[in-house]
Amino acid sequence: MKVLHVTPSFEPAWHLGGVVRSLSQLCRGLARCGVEVSVFTTDSGRDRRMPVPLNQQVESEDIKIYYFKTDFSLKYAYSRGLAEACRQHIKNFDLVHVTSFWCYPALAAIPAARHSRVPYLVSTHGTLRKANLQDHLVKKWLYYLAVERRNVTGAAAIHYTTAMERELDAFHRFRTPSFIVPNGFNLEEFDGLMDMLEAKKIWGINPKAQVVTFIGRLHKVKALDLLIKAMSEPPLQAQEVQLLLAGPDGGEEQALRKLAMDLGVEARVRFLGMVSPQDRNNLLAASDILALVSTNENFGITPVEAMLARVPVLLSEHVGISREVLADGAGLVVPLKVEAIAQALGQMLAEPAKLKEMGQRAAIKARERYDINVVGTQMARAYEDILTGRRSPELVWSVN
Repeated sequence: MKVLHVTPSFEPAWHLGGVVRSLSQLCRGLARCGVEVSVFTTDSGRDRRMPVPLNQQVESEDIKIYYFKTDFSLKYAYSRGLAEACRQHIKNFDLVHVTSFWCYPALAAIPAARHSRVPYLVSTHGTLRKANLQDHLVKKWLYYLAVERRNVTGAAAIHYTTAMERELDAFHRFRTPSFIVPNGFNLEEFDGLMDMLEAKKIWGINPKAQVVTFIGRLHKVKALDLLIKAMSEPPLQAQEVQLLLAGPDGGEEQALRKLAMDLGVEARVRFLGMVSPQDRNNLLAASDILALVSTNENFGITPVEAMLARVPVLLSEHVGISREVLADGAGLVVPLKVEAIAQALGQMLAEPAKLKEMGQRAAIKARERYDINVVGTQMARAYEDILTGRRSPELVWSVN
């Protein structure tokens, strides 16, 4: 089976976060399953050009990557080279998998797929839910109605990573068949984690302190103001707790620093900036809890990474994997209220033995659910279902 992935940005644009990381893992998981995977992408890193070889095949772990120059607007990723490659070569593939919304690559790939009568599927990654459509409301809705809706309704299938993500798209009333396959992770990345005390020493953390960590962009959607406010609430005031915020500034860092100062908790809140994968593992090793209380999160990459590192999680009810976390006993789920967040953190930190058991359970369940070898097999089966008309029950196929 020959499959083409079309996406505006790909590795090494790791600073763009979840979609780039999950797609990179997926392509490798598919290759291990015997799928012949190619990627058409651009040199766009949204805010910078990526130093990649252009207009030539780059092989990486059995996947073939083609980077094309972005002619203008790195954010929109307009590329004549990518469009020409789609027109010439899409006919040579069995299936096209599009991970591209609100930018140009889908506009190049989907018409070419239709012209060559090659089926395509789309991964929405939460981009079509109401909360995301509210940003730049008029502009986005006009573009959606003119372009994206037809792209979705003309697809052979829609891929969702969680049941919650699919439910939140239900208002569109798509008649396109959809299936659920989660994001996958390379479990080897989380082998050989260092001891907690050693990790705390690296980060300059008091060995007696308990550590709550956030990893991700410092963006308003992450509701980090609620986490900082929780640090000043009674359940956490009396405890020696450090809140570590690791990730690039998404426009909120200055306001969050001021909030911590105004609340008198600036000594207990540290801003670490962006961390590398190795630093991420060392940070998780030093952590008692990973907190993600986003207002809108279709999946939740960093909570899964935390669970794989044996760190239990605290999630808001708006995080896509929150139901799975509850079902697995891998953490707690709370509403978006400061008091609820503080109470849950206080409850978890007050019982270290139970917290450790929760982390061990989280690791076992995360390995069962999110191993890229398992996920790659699931996605390959979804491709086969699309091409043959079968409906594998484990993929939870439905017609919305």
